[in-house]
Amino acid sequence: MSKSDKPQSESQSKSNDSRRTVKAKRFFSNCFVGSYIYLPIAAVIVWFFGLIILLFMWIQDGKPRYRPTQASIAFISSVGAAYPTLFICICVSVVLLYFPTVCVIRYLRHKNRIPGTVQRKEKLFSWLAIAFCGLGCMGLLVLSIWNCWDYNQIHWCGTFLFITGVSFSAIFQTAEVWCLKKEHPDRIHLKRNGIAKLSVVVLPIILACAFGGFYTLCHGNPTSEDGEYTPEQCENYSSTAAIMEWSIAFSLNLYFITLVIDLWPSRKTSSRYIRREEAEEKV
Repeated sequence: MSKSDKPQSESQSKSNDSRRTVKAKRFFSNCFVGSYIYLPIAAVIVWFFGLIILLFMWIQDGKPRYRPTQASIAFISSVGAAYPTLFICICVSVVLLYFPTVCVIRYLRHKNRIPGTVQRKEKLFSWLAIAFCGLGCMGLLVLSIWNCWDYNQIHWCGTFLFITGVSFSAIFQTAEVWCLKKEHPDRIHLKRNGIAKLSVVVLPIILACAFGGFYTLCHGNPTSEDGEYTPEQCENYSSTAAIMEWSIAFSLNLYFITLVIDLWPSRKTSSRYIRREEAEEKV
């Protein structure tokens, strides 16, 4: 390489570095454009750290058996019953963030601020997702208000409604996105999000089936009521069911993240983003 080529090479390298820096700064600033994405992001933060706090409080208490009928590993329901005010606040906050997020996605698709629905079946999937989301939110409120100690049957009915509602809502959202990727072949992110949603939907359903199977063996107790299983077996089955319940709860955060991806394109249609683009063009 000649001496004259070296300054040119260094200049080109600095130019590339400058472009990457500008691109990184622009990507970071885009994260704060468009207020709608804050809803699912806040839902992730509240739900994840809410579960972490509940888990920490159980460990801080010395990993107790809050009731004689509880296995060595506590269910979220048991920790929630021990700290009802905190548990209710977490669940209500998630409902106030999760349900509006699903409704906002329908609204933005209607306004074509994100890839809009074209066929009737896509709109049907969207409305079914909202309906089942509402049922799931009702279940979350029920299981948080009626604890598993004093209202055992109501609580677990709420838990079933919550898991079923959110699962079907996610399934219909996945179906909607898969249909939309055919209508919008230029939007590559739809295929990626469809695959992500499908993966996120399948995992909790598998965990929920495993949870139901282990829980029904001894009804979450360390001993069997009919003597069919030994105390050691019931201890293992119920503790495994508790682990499954925690896993399902944490996996819900992955689903919330897919909602962030759904709303991500809306930032480019926000008034703030458009004004900034116009200002940059003038410069």
